[in-house]
Amino acid sequence: METILEVLQTDYLGLLATAIGLIYLYLEFKAKKSMWIASIIMAILYIYIFFKSEFYAMSLIYGYFFIISIWGWHKWHQKQLSPAGLDASQKSTIPLERMPQKAITTIISYLIISSLIIAGLLYLLTDTSWTILLSDTFATSLNVVAIWMATRRWAEQWSLLIPANLLTGIMLFIQAQYPSSIMFMIYFIVSIFGLFHWIKLADLSYDK
Repeated sequence: METILEVLQTDYLGLLATAIGLIYLYLEFKAKKSMWIASIIMAILYIYIFFKSEFYAMSLIYGYFFIISIWGWHKWHQKQLSPAGLDASQKSTIPLERMPQKAITTIISYLIISSLIIAGLLYLLTDTSWTILLSDTFATSLNVVAIWMATRRWAEQWSLLIPANLLTGIMLFIQAQYPSSIMFMIYFIVSIFGLFHWIKLADLSYDK
C-alpha cells in the first residue's frame, strides 16, 4: 500500500486541484466575484478526480458546478453595483443577503428531489457499495443546493457546505486521494468561519 507521502509525490493533479481549491476558498470566504473563475477551473479538475475515485455523483456534480459557476459569475456581475469612492478590493466584493425564511421549504424540497435523483442514477448505473452510494448522494445533494444558494448570495449556503465538506474529505481519504482529502477538511473548518463571516457581511449590507 502506498504511503501518504508517496501519494503526495505522485498525485500532481490532486495537488493542483488542491491549490486551486484553496484559492477558491479564500475568494469565496471574502465574497469576491473572482471566486467563480477559480470554481470553473477547480470543477474541471475534480470532474476527473472524482470519476477516477468512483464517486460518480460527485463527478457529475462538478460538471454541474462548471455550468452554474459560469451562471454565478454572470449573476454576480449583474449585482456588482458598488457605490462610488470604494477602492478596487471593495468593489470586487459583492453585497450578500440573508436567506429568507420562506426559502427553507424550497431548499428542503430541492435536497430531497436531488437526493432521490442522484441515488437512483447511482443505483442503476454503478455497482458501488451502499455506504459509498449513500455518502456520495448526501454530499452531492448538499453541494448542489449550496452552490445554487451561493448564486443568490445567501449567507446560509455555508450551513450546507459544512457537513458536505466533512463527508467529502472522509470519503476521499478512504480512497487515498490525500491532497484532495486534506483540502476538503480545510474546507470543513473554513466553512464554519465562512458562515459567520457571510452573515456579518450580509448584515452590514442590510444596514447600508
